[in-house]
Parts: sequence; C-alpha cells; structure tokens
Amino acid sequence: MLTKKISRLGLVILLGSLAFEFHAQTTSVFTTGLNHPTKVITSADNSLLVSESGTMTPNTGRISIVDRTSGARHTLISGLPSGVSNLGGPPDTDGTTGICLQGRMLYVTNGIGDGARNVGPGLEAPGLSPSSPIFDSILELTLPGGYATLDSSFALSLADQNTLAGGTSVVLTNSEGKQLTVRLVADLPDYRSEPRLPLNPDNVRASHLFGCEIYQKDLYVANAAFNLVHRVNIASGETTTFVTFPSKVNPLFGTIGGPFVEAVPDNIHRVGNQLLIPLLTGFPFAPGVAEIQAVSLKDAANQTLIPGLRSAIDVLQVETDGGAPSFYTLEFSSNQLAGSPGRMKFFSSPDATPEVVVPVLISPTSMTRDDSTGDIYVINIFPGTITRVQFP
Repeated sequence: MLTKKISRLGLVILLGSLAFEFHAQTTSVFTTGLNHPTKVITSADNSLLVSESGTMTPNTGRISIVDRTSGARHTLISGLPSGVSNLGGPPDTDGTTGICLQGRMLYVTNGIGDGARNVGPGLEAPGLSPSSPIFDSILELTLPGGYATLDSSFALSLADQNTLAGGTSVVLTNSEGKQLTVRLVADLPDYRSEPRLPLNPDNVRASHLFGCEIYQKDLYVANAAFNLVHRVNIASGETTTFVTFPSKVNPLFGTIGGPFVEAVPDNIHRVGNQLLIPLLTGFPFAPGVAEIQAVSLKDAANQTLIPGLRSAIDVLQVETDGGAPSFYTLEFSSNQLAGSPGRMKFFSSPDATPEVVVPVLISPTSMTRDDSTGDIYVINIFPGTITRVQFP
C-alpha cells in the first residue's frame, strides 16, 4: 500500500475551527468524518466525489458525495473492498483508492487490503485469508441519474463481491428504487514474486493501485508499489504496462538509506495529450528528489515537468489569464523524517520560483478545483477531513 512509502505523521491534529490567511487565501476545515479519504474529484450538481479506504472493519470502503457549498456528506455506495494492512508498519486500513468519472460512469480502483502482509523488514508474503476476493481490482459503476442528490445510498455485500469476482455484474437498488450497476473491469494480481536470496526465496511485492485517469477507451492506473502506470482497456480488461518509472539516486546515501529510492507514482491527471504524474519517492524522502512527471499519451515518452519537490502527492494544472499553464502542487509532508505537515505550492510556470499557498496540511493525499469559483478542495487521509482553500 502507499503508506508503505509514506510514514504516518506523529502530529497533533486540530479539527475545530482551523483557519488562517496566507496571501489573501482563506483556508478552513470544510468536511469532517471521512474514513481514510484517498481521492477527491468534482462531479455533477455542485458536488464532490470522495473515495475512502474504510475503517478497521473489513469491507468498509465507500464513496461519499460532498456538497461543494455546505460541506455536507452523504454516502453514495458502501461495502467496497477493504482490509486491515500492516504493510506500512502499524496496522492500518487499505481499501478504495482512485476514482475517475466520465459522464455517469465512475471507475474505482481498490488497494491490496489484507491481501498481503509484512513478515519482516522489507519482506512481504501473501495474505493468510484475504477479506475480499477483488483486492487490487478496478470496478465500473454506472450511476443513476441525479446520483448526487439521492436521499439513500447503495451497499455492496461480500456476496456481491464474490459475484463480481466470478465475472458477473451486480445491480444494486437503494430504498428509493434507484439502481446502480457494478462491473469488474479488471482484477490485477495482488502481488508479484520478488525473491530475496538466499534467505527469503518466496518473498513477494504487494501491488497497490492508487489513482486512475480516462483517455478514449482506456484507463491509466498508477501503481504506487510497482512504480508504473497500467493501461487497461475498459471493455475487455486487457492490461499492459504503459510506462515504468526507474529508481532515483539517493543523495543521502552514506548517511541514511540505500543507494537508490523508488519513484512511487501516486496520482494521475490527463491534460490534453499527456498525463501529469507526481512521484512521491520512497525512503529516506530526501529533499528535492520528488517531482512532477509529464508523460505523452501518444508514445509514453516522459520528462520532468516540475523538479525539486518533497513527497509529491498531487498536481493541478490551471490556465492563467494569458492562457499559459500554471500549477498547484501538493506535498504529503515538507519533511517526512522530521514528521512535518504537508503543504500546497503554486508555480506560475514549471520553472518558476514557487509560492507556498498553504503551509500546513495534515497528511493531504489529493486535491481538486471548482473551476466556477477557483476554490481548491484538499482531502487529508488521517484526520479524515476536507480542507477548502478559497481565493478572492
């Protein structure tokens, strides 16, 4: 899971009326009570869709709808795959991760849950009894009309998950008589063999799908554990590797960590004919190693767009008045080894000196922008909140 690469921050979280001014932006807690939120996107009827990896109870992943004006939350669908994982250290929940929307078709990626387990420093093994048959999968949800304003939610059962694993779609009905269809697009392997010879020949590396994007007939899915992006045909589920990100040189080698650090792609956004992908990078989370990559959808050629970041977790491209692109970046932490909070930066161009827009965010993982107001909504995984950043 991604928290294998990012440490839980040992911080005191203030949830009350946290607000502050910075360069005329107003930042405030907008929504609370989310269960380990991982991704946020804008959707119909002035709403947000938020994926949540769930509680410590298995199969409590869910998708919530949040009103963009009031911050009120209600459940769209519950019962999605999740499980208690110890891959990142202490037991933590892992379930629903990436979401991407095209019309009323919502695509959902699921994490590894308890499909794999930690058996020693840097060592992994298959899960003993996975809570879900469809961990590390991609689901297609056909949403009903007016889904953002429904008064009741949908629930997926474990029996439904088994039906999906068998290749049959499931039709869910809520108390209003509305229907939502769930189809399994692809069920990827939970792990791959990664022997550690000579002592651990059966070692595996757990997969972890963490973000998705749509282009034409395919999904592009970031795998944070395998350091690559899958291309998945929506109709057939055929899956290929679109681009792989090599490890980077560790500038702190000799002081802490090994000679290389892994890339760790987490979010993914399509802008025109390219994908923007933040690379968080792994331990020891050295300064300046994380970056934003631009990957061509035509030939998968990739290059660094914005270098010099720390624990990069998301990026947004916006257009300035002159039409040139500018960027907001999100960092999970400004210094993970020191337990520092995350932050949001603004780049007027990829090579410009950044401005820190929000200096304190508690474990942020994803952001989205309301283009009609300019407000940016940031989700924070461990406090289970949404932060709204308002601009004059």
